Amino acid sequence: MDDSKNGWSNSWNHIGPTEETIILNKPFGLRVQKNTWKIVYIDQYGAAANLAFVGDTILSIDNIEIHDSITLEAIMQKSTTRAFVKLRRNAYSHCRRIQSTVETLKMKSETKLLRAVNVYRVCIHAEDMLPQDENDLLGLSISYDARERLQVASTGWSSLAAIHLRPGDTIKEVNHHPVASKTMLQYWMSSSMEKNGFVELLIHSNVDQNIIYDELEMPEDVVIISAKQILFQIAMIRTMASEKFHEMKRILRKNQSFSESKRSVSINNQIIEFPIASDYDPKQLRKSQKGQEEDKT
Repeated sequence: MDDSKNGWSNSWNHIGPTEETIILNKPFGLRVQKNTWKIVYIDQYGAAANLAFVGDTILSIDNIEIHDSITLEAIMQKSTTRAFVKLRRNAYSHCRRIQSTVETLKMKSETKLLRAVNVYRVCIHAEDMLPQDENDLLGLSISYDARERLQVASTGWSSLAAIHLRPGDTIKEVNHHPVASKTMLQYWMSSSMEKNGFVELLIHSNVDQNIIYDELEMPEDVVIISAKQILFQIAMIRTMASEKFHEMKRILRKNQSFSESKRSVSINNQIIEFPIASDYDPKQLRKSQKGQEEDKT
């Protein structure tokens, strides 16, 4: 929906808590809080994984409203293998497109770079959540770009931020408050979540998601040199992969049969004796002092 004609600051009527019916196999693999029937734990290998989330409230199962634990146990003991579970989502998000515009970037060499961007607002609702749970729920990682602007670095694959935000998007405002640092962003988001239960983000997104912001802001010669280095590395890898290993040198001798190199060994039956001088002349014995041994004979 394009609201560029109505202006950016018009009031946004937020949708109320969303209700959704999902089909789950029994057992569900989750835990609920009594009296409120709010989900407090979900087994990552259970049937409810990635379908129900912590904080969601169970309204009914198979069109039967849950008012007490007896009703819940009676439904779960039925012979059916699946059940229709109606949930009230505790955390959800929606967005509104404002307009598409052109952003002008001034380079150091006094050149101007024009970039087409989409301007839209993202609203994230999360009620009854602790601050540490809100961080895990949002799954948003922020960094500074080359112009010291708040930029989305990454988003968790199963988080609310991953639905509408992409790496490279720029965050301009939080609840109509301009933000220029991570501290300001965290303050306004925490304050809005605690007070209102939701937070609004003004996002500038590049029209061409395949173009990286940092690459656009690099000098042209740097981009050319980097591209050449990448191509060179790819060529080197392909060359190394195509080369065959050289055969290793053989240690065994060639052109020599086993019979030629084999030497015969025989035992001589003739007895040969070598005389020892000390056996027949005691004077040939050498004297040795105590504590010393002579190896000479």
